[in-house]
Amino acid sequence: MNYIKYNRSFVMMEEQNNQFASKESAEVKGYLKVETGNNKGAIRCAVQNLKYYEKGDYIYKLILFGKKGEKTIHTVIGNLLINRYGNGESYFRFSPVDIDGKGNTYHNFTTAIIAAASTVDEKESLHPVLKGVTSSGAEPFQSELFRIDEEIENEDNGKVGDIINKIDQIVEELEETVQREKIPGEITVDETDSDKKETHSNEANADTKDVSFDEAGAVAKDISIPKEKEISKKVYNNFYNEYILRSCYHACQIAEFYEDVAPFDKDRTGARWKKMVNITNLPLVSPGAHYFATQYRHYIFGAKANDKGIAVRYFFGVPGRFLDEEQPDGGKSGFTYWQPIRGEDSAVGESRKASQSVRNAYGYWIVAIDAETGNIEEV
Repeated sequence: MNYIKYNRSFVMMEEQNNQFASKESAEVKGYLKVETGNNKGAIRCAVQNLKYYEKGDYIYKLILFGKKGEKTIHTVIGNLLINRYGNGESYFRFSPVDIDGKGNTYHNFTTAIIAAASTVDEKESLHPVLKGVTSSGAEPFQSELFRIDEEIENEDNGKVGDIINKIDQIVEELEETVQREKIPGEITVDETDSDKKETHSNEANADTKDVSFDEAGAVAKDISIPKEKEISKKVYNNFYNEYILRSCYHACQIAEFYEDVAPFDKDRTGARWKKMVNITNLPLVSPGAHYFATQYRHYIFGAKANDKGIAVRYFFGVPGRFLDEEQPDGGKSGFTYWQPIRGEDSAVGESRKASQSVRNAYGYWIVAIDAETGNIEEV
């Protein structure tokens, strides 16, 4: 098996045991996304409706099984992280050429099991909860450069969902021919401090409604960023706009697997928010945002629809205090608006002046994405 080339596979997992369902009336659901390339590998595991044990009586493990000759082999990939609602997403790295430290490759393993393991009785057997087929030994699909496989979860049949038809190549010829005089200048730190931090109102637009992530993501299926009049030199910003929009669309499609949060007492954005714990999914080119999302181990993703249920804006929020040193990239990457978390509004007050109480308050730096163009905008 060639693990140098990039490969991606998607594994749907089926319920084996309803004993560990958070809600007995619903199925336990989950999926794996496995990626290999350059002799490195990563597994993203998402689960839903697993029973949460506050005292940690049981933990959930991802285990791979396979055959080598007549011998059954297995390896424990790691423990899953879930929230109190029974949902979670975990990320594991592995070596596909030696996944178990015994010289067995990834494709020696054909079955994935998520099992509940007792932490109070070492002799208690593992309880399989979900099962999926990872490989039949055949060569997996070879992804092409600049192609994206989208997943749709939560189908009516109760399973996680089917992989939709491969989306057309994001861009056949990357081109963006914006005239140089139309390219906006960078936001300076002075502008950010004087204009953005002291003029934050907390009212949502009255012509919007509570967003459905399925509806909000649907508008991005046929993304086509308008192209400006051609000039002598090609520029390629259009690719990044489309990449951001597809990432937002993907987040809407898998939103069910993330925790709903209401982080603000008053929210100017009017968005519905999800807490995202997989930092690698943050699609923005913003070293500062990635740094603070890593420090706080999450970011938030929001979507806002108009009265017809069509997405008009997406939002990303990165945790941080109301400090210059905690504003991602000094605002230059678009994070110019800050909102305090619930309970901090009284300390911050309406004036948002740079008092000590404001500087110590926790909140989120927020950036907005236009759902039609993919442009990064002010909130």
